[in-house]
This record gives sequence, C-alpha cells and structure tokens, in this order.
Amino acid sequence: MSTSDPDTRRNSGFPARLRQRIAHFGTASALALAIQRSESAVRKWLRGQSEPSVTDLRALCEITQTRIDWLVTGRGVPEEAPVLRDPSPAYGPAAQPLDLALLESVIAAVQGQLSAAGTVLSPVKQATLLATCYDLSRAAGPDAHVIARLVRLAV
Repeated sequence: MSTSDPDTRRNSGFPARLRQRIAHFGTASALALAIQRSESAVRKWLRGQSEPSVTDLRALCEITQTRIDWLVTGRGVPEEAPVLRDPSPAYGPAAQPLDLALLESVIAAVQGQLSAAGTVLSPVKQATLLATCYDLSRAAGPDAHVIARLVRLAV
C-alpha cells in the first residue's frame, strides 16, 4: 500500500500515536478545546492531512502527559514523565544544569535548518523550537532528522 494512501497515513506514524493519546484523554473535541485549537485542526492531524506546529505539539504533550519525542518519532513510551516542565525555574540550582555544548549544537542545527529553508521565526517561536529541540536532545544527543522535522513544523 502506498504511503500516500490516506488510510496508511491515518493508521501509522503521528496520526496513530495522536489517536492513541486521544483515546486515553477522552475525545478529539475535548482535546481541541483543552489546547485551544479548532476541532477541524485536530481532525486534520488525525487524518494525516496536516501536522501541528511546535507550539501545538508542546500543548498536546502537556495536556496528555505525553513525551514529545514519542509523539513525533514513536521512540520511547508515551506515559513517561512529560518533557514539559511546570512554571518553576527549569534550569535553576535544583534542576539539571544547562549543557552549553549541547545547547550550542542544537542552536547550530536549528539555525542551519532555518537557513536552508530560508525562514526567519519570531523570537517566541524560535525560543519554543530551541527549548523543544534541547529537551529532546538531552537524552540521546541532537537528532538531525527530528530537528529538521520540528523546524518544518515551526514554519
């Protein structure tokens, strides 16, 4: 079956993982309301017709208590502690120290992808993208494919 087949897109990858989290959460309508998006946007994600932005991914993960790396790539398990943090200081004395070498490599990878795409993001979008990529890279290092996909979603 071709990967361009709508049933294949809907039943594999991101749409299938999102469907799984919605089943634990309740309904697509309730999820759309919780993340302040239209139900039609969520349904397009479920059909594989579009993908959420990085901001929407972070909201999805926060509300469903899902790791963003699992939702985006299928790696790991969905019910691990969420990647997102509460409003308390994320990189303060009690938190894991900021890995400057890792941050530098993530910034370079994101800037390279943005440059290749000829895209400039607002500071808010760029900060969200960098924070997400950094969080994902802490466990296994920067993954060029994941960073490229997140940059495409941020644009």
